[in-house]
Amino acid sequence: MHNRTWVEISRTALEANVRTLQAQLGADTTFSACVKGNAYGHDIALTTKALLEIGVTHFTVDSIDEAFVVRKLSHDAVIFIVGMTPIERFREAITAQFVLDIYDEDALNAAIADAVSLQKVALVNVEIETGLHRLGAMPRVLLDLARLIKNNPRNVKLVGLSTHLSSAENPQARHVVDEQLAALDHARADFAAYDIVAPYVHSANSAATILHPTTHETMVRAGIAVYGLWPSQEMRIAVQRGKAFELRPVLAWKCLVAQVKDVPSGGAVGYDRTYVTNRPMRVAVLPVGYYDGYDRKLSSKGKVLLRGRLCPVVGRVCMNMIMVDVSDIPQVKAGDVAVLIGREGMSSITADELADAIGTIHYEVVTRINPNIARIVV
Repeated sequence: MHNRTWVEISRTALEANVRTLQAQLGADTTFSACVKGNAYGHDIALTTKALLEIGVTHFTVDSIDEAFVVRKLSHDAVIFIVGMTPIERFREAITAQFVLDIYDEDALNAAIADAVSLQKVALVNVEIETGLHRLGAMPRVLLDLARLIKNNPRNVKLVGLSTHLSSAENPQARHVVDEQLAALDHARADFAAYDIVAPYVHSANSAATILHPTTHETMVRAGIAVYGLWPSQEMRIAVQRGKAFELRPVLAWKCLVAQVKDVPSGGAVGYDRTYVTNRPMRVAVLPVGYYDGYDRKLSSKGKVLLRGRLCPVVGRVCMNMIMVDVSDIPQVKAGDVAVLIGREGMSSITADELADAIGTIHYEVVTRINPNIARIVV
């Protein structure tokens, strides 16, 4: 390997997480892996390929461009686009047999018109507004959508009926989940009034897949848990209090040490002289920075692992470099491997810990790792 920084993707951990999640499901529930956001920063192509190899057949993406990455790897995969697709690209989606997310009449009419022109069937998923107030068809338009689908059987097929849960990761918000499920049931009844039954009814994200079995319906779309990260720490505590349940982090982020130097007492490290040493210090320079996704708010807060020991970041995170104090590890040298996220020996640095340090969530930490950084399946 000749990269100065790279991300390792553990195929073993990925498969273990998928099997753990699948074990929560009944025989009639399909497992869909969510690979949106560049597979939560893990690389959509590499991750999808690995998921296909372990038998996953259904995928959820945010955009048509992500859908094409998956389609290139599998002609047979069932691919749900759950984000906005510009109407101008409906023809591409219909031709590729992607399942389009529909949430208003204009979009459904456009999909039908394009399908007629192409002499094909538009596969659609109607997303229902049940309380998140993000994408979703309002209840008052559902009968109109059902009527349009009923009247155009040769050119449109309802493949899915879905909603997005707002609070599934909060163990204290079960009543909110129940309210959203009730609204989804009302929507199902509207379509049933026109004898339309969607083969895939889905609302369960990772949290609901683990915590709320009544949400499983005929499909779940698991995201963050596939990658070994818990939707929330409150949920992790609640689940593990009652049973043995393990998720294994899939991603590790590493880099090489570029240089090690001695800084005298009183020496300033980094931009704006925000860190001044109070003793002689050995400093290792690592070739990653905020351009790479190592947040600038980790300045003098972050830690990295070198030779199995935690070393503090000193000074400002630069665009392409950080500096760490290695005074207590005299054997560190240029070319050593530093761990930014992951485990070495008995020590670890987690995405959750970085998120806590900068006041965000681990979703953001992993998805912001620059996609240009090489991902390697190990």
